[in-house]
Amino acid sequence: MFGDKLVELASKDDKIVAVTAAMKDGTGLKEFANKFPSRFFDVGIAEQHAVGMIAGMAASGLKPVFAVYSSFLQRGYDQLIHDIALEQIPVTICVDRAGIVGADGETHQGVFDLCFLNSIPNLVVMAPKDFKELEQMLEFAVNLNKPVIIRYPRGGEEGRFKQHNDIELGKSEIIKEGKDLSIIAIGKMVERAQTVAEILAKKNIDAEIVNARFLKPLDKETILKSVEKTKNAVTIEDGLIEGGLRNSCYRSN
Repeated sequence: MFGDKLVELASKDDKIVAVTAAMKDGTGLKEFANKFPSRFFDVGIAEQHAVGMIAGMAASGLKPVFAVYSSFLQRGYDQLIHDIALEQIPVTICVDRAGIVGADGETHQGVFDLCFLNSIPNLVVMAPKDFKELEQMLEFAVNLNKPVIIRYPRGGEEGRFKQHNDIELGKSEIIKEGKDLSIIAIGKMVERAQTVAEILAKKNIDAEIVNARFLKPLDKETILKSVEKTKNAVTIEDGLIEGGLRNSCYRSN
């Protein structure tokens, strides 16, 4: 889905280039590489170099999209700070395999990205609830003129969501109205939140579901308004509690 959407966007905008670090097939960039060979760059297993390189590309007027596994982006943490965030360079980094990835092995579990990205200033960090929202976020990101991170999981979806509002910077969306409990979720956990709400409904607990969409900037207004209404709140995220969505919501309150 990511690869197809990037090809669509690149067909309309010749400034879009794609970068990967020896993961062309794994990140879905095979078709892009075939269609736009002069705009595709595989730097090998050198994530640090890739982050520095996209900074230079963007500073030269291109719109680079770097596709990388969550656990591999850890190698580029220093460059994220110095070459991207401090300079506020407008790049798009698509963080694949975010969250628990099962059989990929212990070293590939992408559980740290929300936390370490949240601590870096000037980054926009978002996560889609489904494939359609990933497409929306990708199109939004390449035209935002800010450093943007989109993180998404391995695997498929149930296709349960019919609602897809336009993406606005720092704006969440209410998936379901409720009066007893606010469930604030991000990324693939929004689908889990919907399942939880259905179970709670059988126990006469009316849950409101907030799709945070953005970890940074967090939509404090919508979240606080929901919690003020329900008086109760839980967060659901596929990462660590320390430094992630829960901590951001707690600081907001």
